[in-house]
Amino acid sequence: MALDIVEMPDMNKENVEHPDYKRLYSEESTSAKKSKKPGFKKSISWGSKSDATTASFEPLTVAVFLVEKSGRLLNLEEGRNTTAGTINIIMAENLSLPTVASQIFCVWLISPLLQLQLKAHHRPFRLRKVWTELLKKFTNVTDEVAEKDEPILSYQRSSFFPVSEEKRIKDDRIIKRLFEEAKYNVLSGNYPMSSSDAVHLGGILCYIENGAYNPEEHTSSFLKGQLTDYLPVWLCKSSWSLRGRGPRQSLEQKLLQQYSDISEKVADVKACHKMFLDFCWSFPFYGSVFFRGQIERPASSLLSNILGNADVPVRVAINRERVHVIDDNKNDILLSLAFDELSWDFTPAPAHDPGCMDTFWLEFDAADQNNESPEAQRLQIFSKQAEMMDAMVQSCVFCDDPTEESQTNRPGGGIRCRMERLSLSTLEGALDRKKKTNTSFTNPFRKGPKHQSAEAVDE
Repeated sequence: MALDIVEMPDMNKENVEHPDYKRLYSEESTSAKKSKKPGFKKSISWGSKSDATTASFEPLTVAVFLVEKSGRLLNLEEGRNTTAGTINIIMAENLSLPTVASQIFCVWLISPLLQLQLKAHHRPFRLRKVWTELLKKFTNVTDEVAEKDEPILSYQRSSFFPVSEEKRIKDDRIIKRLFEEAKYNVLSGNYPMSSSDAVHLGGILCYIENGAYNPEEHTSSFLKGQLTDYLPVWLCKSSWSLRGRGPRQSLEQKLLQQYSDISEKVADVKACHKMFLDFCWSFPFYGSVFFRGQIERPASSLLSNILGNADVPVRVAINRERVHVIDDNKNDILLSLAFDELSWDFTPAPAHDPGCMDTFWLEFDAADQNNESPEAQRLQIFSKQAEMMDAMVQSCVFCDDPTEESQTNRPGGGIRCRMERLSLSTLEGALDRKKKTNTSFTNPFRKGPKHQSAEAVDE
């Protein structure tokens, strides 16, 4: 999640109590299982009780991890006062990446519970001090779980770097890093896709890991027990029949066929990295930041009659171009809207009701081309991360003014303001909506008056 304009008033204060930091580790899976990293003789600590009395500028060594679970040890001359921007530059140098890499990648503070993209001026060690408070604010975990959670520093793609510029990158080292992140998002199931797309990408991974296809060596038995190295876990699980046998063999054959086809089209591993990225760039959700939430189950559905009105868990994927709502259970895209196709709003939960969550609203036209005045539909997403969704959309829509002279000089290029409707909360006059009702997107509402002029924005 992008930590941009969400207010965290205590994170930069010097008088925040210094906790007894646990040691850094990398997560092998979302189950938060600890593992020792090859090449690290010992774990690197964020600090300890004895560190509280030392100067903030005392040099120290920290570990910064990559998405493929490997890490780098960095020496920080400014100690705990080091900014994320400085760590970003040092990490790029450590990986022998060109200077432009500091615009493409950035430092994240992540754990299985929460992921925060840090701005250049953020100081990770100060954020670590308030990590427990961040978890309590933006997740549903218990206080006990929040206290035990340990974040790590991760070097990943910046969610604000435009895909159009990414496609023009020629440096093999940067392409390799972008490939590793795309591979992680595919295999982890972050990216919803068809089984055929997953198998195609799996064939590319087979070539990268094993070289060109050899029919005598690369048989079905060759893939036994290794399918999850090339395919998303959800696809491998869905390939079993109720008796424990069946379609998996067919899946292996499809993967081997793709492996064979890819071997005829590429010359080396570098070409595979580019081919993998080319395919992922076609996904409208590529480069998204993912948020957790839930929506009301449509009352007319069969499941609602059986299970009651239990909410549907969703992932909200937001990138520089679109907002996507993904069914977490089925891994299907329920809704995908460009910024010029929607309005949005953020509603804080009532202070007197601790069991109520914040709401992120999406309003969009119903898909009825026969109606000259289509009705507006609203989707209400309940989430403790609703404020972060709102901040992310605002960053993508409002943070760059295309009329500014410095637009072309900004790292990563400018974000064009294509919005015509603007945020619901910035329009003059309130729309007639019931913010505190469980309004499903299947229930249409009449749109209020449109205000598309610049004067409609309430600064």
